[in-house]
Amino acid sequence: MVRLVYLTFYVQDAGYGDTDLTVYVHAEAALERCLERTERESVWRFERDDAPLFEAILRQADRQFDGAPSYVHMEASERLDRFTLSGRRSPLPSAARMQ
Repeated sequence: MVRLVYLTFYVQDAGYGDTDLTVYVHAEAALERCLERTERESVWRFERDDAPLFEAILRQADRQFDGAPSYVHMEASERLDRFTLSGRRSPLPSAARMQ
């Protein structure tokens, strides 16, 4: 799910998508809460209130699969790989995360 959120963000950042950036920020926070809960309780689940965030991202990803050229998806995947190796906490713009 983390990969899907970030790949969808990267494809959108390349010009293919219109999901509000705050949706990505809130989805990222929901994933962090989920991981923390998993560490504490050994239970992997999202809160019901977080479902609309992931639904919006899934809808955006679906539109991107139809509308963005394959090279855009490849570049997004390469960006995600670079982010993974970077040690940074998030690929989302820091200004958006501070809202």
